[in-house]
Amino acid sequence: ILEYNRKPKTANELAEEAWARLERLLFHYADPTTGYLSRALPFREGEADGDYDHLARVLEWSAGGASEDEAEG
Repeated sequence: ILEYNRKPKTANELAEEAWARLERLLFHYADPTTGYLSRALPFREGEADGDYDHLARVLEWSAGGASEDEAEG
């Protein structure tokens, strides 16, 4: 059995860690060359559609079907 030796963190330590992670995320997305994900997690069966799935053509890409260009050529 694995031993668990991590020291419990205080609320202040957790808050500082969360703030640092948020800052890293904000700096990452501040780069204009960074793309945005329509879904951060893969689609799971029965999951509700996301607000932007229709714009990202999620169903088309997840089905693995040919795009319109590929179907024509």
